[in-house]
Amino acid sequence: MKSIRRHLNYANVASTLALVFAMTGGAMAASHYLINSTKQINPKVLARLERGRGPTGPRGPSGPKGEAGAKGETGLQGTNGAEGPSALSPLAPGASESGAYGLGAAASNGEHLVLAVTFQKPLSAPIPVSNVFYTPASTPVPHCSGPSHADPGYLCIYSAVAIGIATPELLDPETDSNLTTGRTGFALTWKTHATKALGEEEADVGTYTVTSP
Repeated sequence: MKSIRRHLNYANVASTLALVFAMTGGAMAASHYLINSTKQINPKVLARLERGRGPTGPRGPSGPKGEAGAKGETGLQGTNGAEGPSALSPLAPGASESGAYGLGAAASNGEHLVLAVTFQKPLSAPIPVSNVFYTPASTPVPHCSGPSHADPGYLCIYSAVAIGIATPELLDPETDSNLTTGRTGFALTWKTHATKALGEEEADVGTYTVTSP
């Protein structure tokens, strides 16, 4: 015992107390942690806290508008799209186009009436007269099954109303030939009936469809 007392002095005691306090403080620090969810609080304690909560206060005014952000970097330039077809480009193979025609007049007996029709897109080649069919819209024929249809390489003319005129003849307005259509359109010539009544009107109204071969 005397040996122990002989080695005790103020410095030894102070060092020992400092060590004890440090260890105690560490334990206390370890017993404290941050609560970041209401699930970490005992439900009974949470209920007491909520009962003591006052009413929600009025919404505060909006803060000042923030400064505009920096301009973003310019994006990469996109690739150029494919060039679209020109209005002068020929009708694509297998593609169809349709249109309407109409003629009305009061001609003398036996006179000829002429009507020119323009294709919306030109053909790559004229259609021969053997592949041109004129038919009532209600009476389909081979290669022309009805309005808005034509087999590839054919021109189908569908008459909806025909009064006082005979079946028309085909004419190429580009060459004045009656063997083909033109590339840009066709013409029809009608002959009026020789026995029609005086002043009777002649008319033919319908549609056409042509399909590129």
